[in-house]
Amino acid sequence: MIARASLRHFTRHPWQLALLMLGIMLGVAVVTAVDVTADSARHSFRQAQLQLSGSTTHRVLADQPVPETLYTQLRRDPRDWRSAPVITAPLKDNLGQQLLMQLIGVDPLREQGFRQQLNRLMTPRVTPFALQDNPAALLAESTAKALGIAVNDMLPLQTPAGPRQVRVLGLLDDSDDPRLQQLLIMDIGQAQSLLNMTGRLSHVDMILTEQEASAVAELLPAGIRLEATATARAEQNQLAKALYFNLQAMALLAMVVGLFLVYSSVWFSLSQRRPVFSRLRAIGMQSSELYRYLVLELLLIALISTLAGVGLGVMLAQFLLSLMLQTLSDLYASTSLELLLLQPATLAKLVLVGVGGSYLAAWIPGREVATVSPLLLQQRYLQEQRSARTDEFLFLRAGAGLLLAVLLLFWAGSGLWGAFIAVAALLLAFALAMPIWLRLLSAALDTLLRYYGWSLRIPVLSMIIRDTVRHQSRTGITAMALMIAISATVGISGMVGSFRDAVSLWLQERLIADLYITQAQVLPGIRTPLPDAFISGLSALDGVETAATLKRTQLSVGQRPVYIYGSELPLQMRAAYRFVDSDAQLAWHKLEQGNSILISEPLANRMRLVAGSSAVLSGSRGEQAFTVAGIYYDYGSDSGRILTLNKTFDRYWPDREPYAVALFLKEGVPFEGIEQQIRARWSQQAALSIQRASTLLARSLEVFNRTFIITDVLRLLALLVAFIGVLSSLLAIQLERQQEVSLLKALGFSRTELLLLLLGQALILGVAAGLMAIVAGEALSWSLTSVVQLRAFGWSIPYAASPIGWLTALAVSVGAALLASIYPAWRFSRQQGVRHWE
Repeated sequence: MIARASLRHFTRHPWQLALLMLGIMLGVAVVTAVDVTADSARHSFRQAQLQLSGSTTHRVLADQPVPETLYTQLRRDPRDWRSAPVITAPLKDNLGQQLLMQLIGVDPLREQGFRQQLNRLMTPRVTPFALQDNPAALLAESTAKALGIAVNDMLPLQTPAGPRQVRVLGLLDDSDDPRLQQLLIMDIGQAQSLLNMTGRLSHVDMILTEQEASAVAELLPAGIRLEATATARAEQNQLAKALYFNLQAMALLAMVVGLFLVYSSVWFSLSQRRPVFSRLRAIGMQSSELYRYLVLELLLIALISTLAGVGLGVMLAQFLLSLMLQTLSDLYASTSLELLLLQPATLAKLVLVGVGGSYLAAWIPGREVATVSPLLLQQRYLQEQRSARTDEFLFLRAGAGLLLAVLLLFWAGSGLWGAFIAVAALLLAFALAMPIWLRLLSAALDTLLRYYGWSLRIPVLSMIIRDTVRHQSRTGITAMALMIAISATVGISGMVGSFRDAVSLWLQERLIADLYITQAQVLPGIRTPLPDAFISGLSALDGVETAATLKRTQLSVGQRPVYIYGSELPLQMRAAYRFVDSDAQLAWHKLEQGNSILISEPLANRMRLVAGSSAVLSGSRGEQAFTVAGIYYDYGSDSGRILTLNKTFDRYWPDREPYAVALFLKEGVPFEGIEQQIRARWSQQAALSIQRASTLLARSLEVFNRTFIITDVLRLLALLVAFIGVLSSLLAIQLERQQEVSLLKALGFSRTELLLLLLGQALILGVAAGLMAIVAGEALSWSLTSVVQLRAFGWSIPYAASPIGWLTALAVSVGAALLASIYPAWRFSRQQGVRHWE
C-alpha cells in the first residue's frame, strides 16, 4: 500500500525523484572521478617505472653514466651475480606527432629473468638478436599504429644526442600489457651508438638478495652507488603524494556538498508525503514498518543513482587523468602511461560511499517521519518550531567545530591529516551556523522595512522575508549546501591567487638577468651541456657585463630526488634570493667559506634543517658533510633544491658541464643586438634557446595555471551540486504552497507578485549564503594557504585577501539562487489553487 502511494507521488512529481537521484549521482560522480583519477595516475606512474625495472631488485648507477668496465668487473666476479646492462633515454618522434617514448637498450643474452618485453615479439622470422645488425628497434603495435608506421619503415627520432633514425624491425603485442606502450627496444650496442654513449651505460640492473647487495656495494668505487629499486619507486611515488592528497581532499569537499544535497532532497521528498504517511499511521501502520519501507526505498534509489554516478565519474576521470598526467609532466618532467584503472575495491568503496552516505543523510528525516505522531506530521507550524530549536542546537555544535578547527590548525603536530580535518571542521561549523544566520538576517531586513515604512507601502517585501523564516526547515539545508559550495570557491580561489602572487613575485625577483641561454630542449628533463668555448665567447662579447653559468646534478636526500645547483652567483644574482629568518649578507659570507650550501625552504622543512646545521650529501668522493649557510624561499620544487658556488660544486661533483647561462648586459645595451650577435656566431654550432625574463615568466605562469585546472573543474561541479539543491528546495516549497494560492489570489495577488514572492525568497537565500561564504571562504583560504600548503609542500605562502573575490562570491551566490528559482517561481505564479477554476 505504501509502495503504491509512493509510486503515485513520484509519478505525479517526477522531478522530485529526478533531483534526488541527480543529487546522489553527482556527489558520487565527483568522488569517483577524483578517486579513479588519483588511482589511475599512480598506476600509470607505477607501470611506467615497471617498463624499465621489470624484476630488478637493485640498480648500480651514478649521477653520470656508469663506465662499461664496471659492468665487466661485476660479470667476472666468481660469485656470479645476476646482472644486465641497460641504456635508457626519453625520445620523441619526428613525424609531427611529438609522441614521447622511452628507449631501452638491452643485451638479449642477459635479459632472461629481468624483463619480459622481448617475449612479446609478434613479427614472424624476427629474433631479438637481429637487433645487433643495424640501428633497428622493436616497437609496441599500438604505438606503431598511432605513428602510422609499419615493419621495416624508418622511424625518425629526436634523441638527447640529436636527430636520429632507426628501422622498425618488429612489433610487440601490447594488447594485454600496457607497459609496452610508447616503449622502443634496441640492442644495447646500437643504443650506445645512437646516443653517443659508447663505453658507458645508464645503469646496471641486478637481482640480488640482501647479503649479495652488501657484497656488491663494497666493490663499487666512490661516486657509484647500489640502489634498491623499491627505494627508487618510493622516491618517485613520493613526488606526487601531496598532489594526490590535495586531489582527494577536493573530492571529500565535493562529497560534503553532495551529502547536504542528498539530505535536503530526501527531506523534501519525505515532507511532501507527510499527509500520506500520517493517514497510513492513523489507520494502524506501525512506525517500524514505515521506517523499514523508507529505508528500503532510499537504498534502492541510492544504489541506482550510485551506479549511474560511478559511470559518470569514470567518464569524467578520463578527462581529468590526462590533465593530471600533464601536471605531473610539467612539475616533475616525468613520463607515464595513460591507463584508466577501476579496481573492484575502489568500486565497492564508491558504492559504500554513495549508498551509505545517502542512508546517513536520510537517517534523521526518516526516523522523524516514522516516529512522530500522525497529528504532528500534518501540523506545519509544529515542524518549524522543532526546526528552530534544532537550529539553536546546531549553532552550539558550530562553536565546537570552530574550536576544533582552530586547535588543529595551530597545533603543528597534527600534521597534514590534521590540517584537512580542521578544514572540514571549519566548513561544517560555518554550515551549521547558517540557519541561525539566515534567521538573524531576515530579522534585520524586517526591522529595516518597518523602520523605513516599506512594509506598509510594499507588503510583499515583508511576506518574502517572513516566508523565508516560515520555511526555514526547507531553506536552511539548501542555504548550507550553497554556502559550502561558494565558500569552497572563495577559499580555493584565494589560495590559488595567493600562491600565484607569491610565485609571480618569486619569479620576477629570480629572473633578473637580461637573457637566458640554453640548448633548445626538445625532451623533458634533458639538459644538454653548453660547450666551454661558447661560454667563454659569450663573456667576451661587447656589451656583456657578466655571464653566470648554471650546472646541476641529482642527489637522493631523505628518499626524495633533489637537484644541487652550482653557479658563480655574481652580485646581481644574489640580490634575487630572500632568506628565511637569517641575514642575507651573513648567509652569503658563510657560503664563501667552502663546504657550505644554501637549501630551499621545502627541503629545510622536510629534513628539519636550520641555518648552521649540517647536511650529509653524496658526492664523487663519497658522503660529505656540508654546512647550511642559509635557507631561501623557493617554489620551484616541493622536493627541495640545494645551491652552492661553482668552486664547491666542482670539488665534489666534477665533470658536470654548465647547461645554462644568465647574461647581464651593460646599461643601455639593447637585447636585440646581443641576441643577433649570438645567433649569427653560434647558430650553426648549436640549437640555442635565447629567452628574455618576461618570456620565461609568462611560460612559468602558464604551467602554474595548468596545474590548477583540475581544482577549477571540481569547483564548478560543487557549484552545480549546490545549484541543484536550491532548485530542488524551491520546487518543493512551490508544490507545498498549493493550498496558499487560493488565498493569495483572493487577496488580489497577481502572477507577477507571486513570481516575486519566490524570487525574493531565493534572493535572500543567495545573499545570506554569499555573505557567510565570504567569511568562511577567507578562513578556508587562510587555512589552505598558510597551513595546508606548508605541511603538504614545505613552502610558506604569504596570505593575501581579495576583496574582488568577495564581490564575485556574492554575485555567484545570488546569481545561482536566482537562476535556480526562475522555473519554480514561474510554476508557482501559474499554479492553480485548491479550487482549480481560480
